[in-house]
Amino acid sequence: MKRLGGSVRWLVVLAVTFGIVAPSEARPRPRTRAAAVRPPATRAKVAPKPRPTVAPRTSIAGVARPGRDLPGRRTSEATSPAERTADAIDAILRGPLRFGTTGLYVVDAASGAELFAVHADDPLNPASNVKLVSTATALAAVGPDFRYTTSVLGVLPDSAGAIAGGVYLHGSFDPTLAVGHLDALAGDLAARGVTEIQGDVVIGGQPTRDGIYRARVRVEVVAGAPGTAPTVTVGPDTAFVEVVNTATTSKRAKVRRGGVTIGSQMVTVDGQPRLRITVAGAIGKGRTVARLVTTKERNWFTAHLFRAALGRAGIAVGGVRTDALEDFVAASGVRLPVPLATHRSAPLAELIAQINKRSINWLSDRVLTTTVALSRGELPSMTDGVDAMYAWLDTRAAVAKDGAVLDTGSGLSYRTELSPRQLVRIVRAAAGYDAGAPDDAAATAFRRSLAVAGVDGTLRGRFRSPLRGRVEAKTGTLTGVIALSGLLHGGDGRTLAFALVSNGHPPRRKLAVRAAHEQILAELDRYLGAVAPAPAVDAVAPTSELDRATDGLADDLEPASGE
Repeated sequence: MKRLGGSVRWLVVLAVTFGIVAPSEARPRPRTRAAAVRPPATRAKVAPKPRPTVAPRTSIAGVARPGRDLPGRRTSEATSPAERTADAIDAILRGPLRFGTTGLYVVDAASGAELFAVHADDPLNPASNVKLVSTATALAAVGPDFRYTTSVLGVLPDSAGAIAGGVYLHGSFDPTLAVGHLDALAGDLAARGVTEIQGDVVIGGQPTRDGIYRARVRVEVVAGAPGTAPTVTVGPDTAFVEVVNTATTSKRAKVRRGGVTIGSQMVTVDGQPRLRITVAGAIGKGRTVARLVTTKERNWFTAHLFRAALGRAGIAVGGVRTDALEDFVAASGVRLPVPLATHRSAPLAELIAQINKRSINWLSDRVLTTTVALSRGELPSMTDGVDAMYAWLDTRAAVAKDGAVLDTGSGLSYRTELSPRQLVRIVRAAAGYDAGAPDDAAATAFRRSLAVAGVDGTLRGRFRSPLRGRVEAKTGTLTGVIALSGLLHGGDGRTLAFALVSNGHPPRRKLAVRAAHEQILAELDRYLGAVAPAPAVDAVAPTSELDRATDGLADDLEPASGE
């Protein structure tokens, strides 16, 4: 019985099991969804902006076009050159330019009539396209023929070639003043018969008016024999610079720890500033190390350079000191100092060509601040320079101050904001098209300052296409920023003013974005070719009695113009 009871229990278990499970197996199984497998945690990445659900379409002549048909639906066929061009631009925007935001604005340069636009009023960072504003502001402040001057002032030399008292080096904030120019000034004095200056080289106390703006020296350290001190040379070598060398030469070519260090500090010697260069550590055997060391004591640096130049020209001179020009003149007594030699910079037109073609950041900032300061009789400052840029935008390009953000003359900033429409207004105003005066001297200088596609400047290596030589523009590049604004000259003589600004693309796509900008300009060029007026053809009239009566008289007429 005990054994039977065990069997009964098993039967009961089986019955209960089949009674419960079998009916449920007979019913359809509910669908179950597998649990989502989470990917392993990774470091967050900054992704490009997602593509919009409906890609923006290029407007034509200020008229927005309806959104593009969804995939799978039929799109109406473009019928006009403008529509075909807009569709081609849209394809580029959806393709290579699909990341981030690209703004485009295109007008007829002469009339200002709007042709194509997309994101034309978006505030975007144009990078170095800001130089279009700063160079136009400088031209408006002092004119294209303006030159910075640096003069040597003093009394006329006597018959023996001696100048009583000192000479004053008086500048005008010239950002291009260089050592070679000081040598030329000294040479001019020697050519006048000057052999001695019975005083000092005097310079103003303001660091930048009379001095070389990029005041720097090159320090070169050359290894000696192992265990000995390396050789240190400084150029240009003047009394303004002193060298303290505690470095040694290692037995090995590579130094495991430290290495040679080059430091600098300003010190005072005999009441005057000096630039002390310190060389320490160890330099590898057979190695050479070079560094550029800058100083903000530009006036003192320049005065010492000029004193050295005078010595090379065979002119004896005293020391170096600073003084106000008024005090120097008063100390000259009845003999007022006169310009004994003068250096003139290149014209402003040439300087802004260097700025815009080569996109030189420091020079654009300096030309802006100095030309504005000279026009106002003030000291240079970026605040005044930016204020002058805003004033030029308001009065010349119809761009209100509250509609733009500027903080430099170079565009080397991530705060800058200008829209493509504003950039085109800037180009047209600076190039003289808005006033109908493209041949004006300042307008011509501005236009010639732009890089020429495939020819020079930052566009020299680009536009290896039929557009070579027909695009004049300013480039702009920052991380995530590519811009190009300027003029496109058509084969029929018509000119377009355009602005292309892309923001927010991955940095690795920089070259692809530039290539896409060139594709858009190629489409605009095709548009110009498509809308160019056809050559005039004389209509063939039906033969009439009058035609037959005058047949043959055409041989006696002069040929039409151009034949």
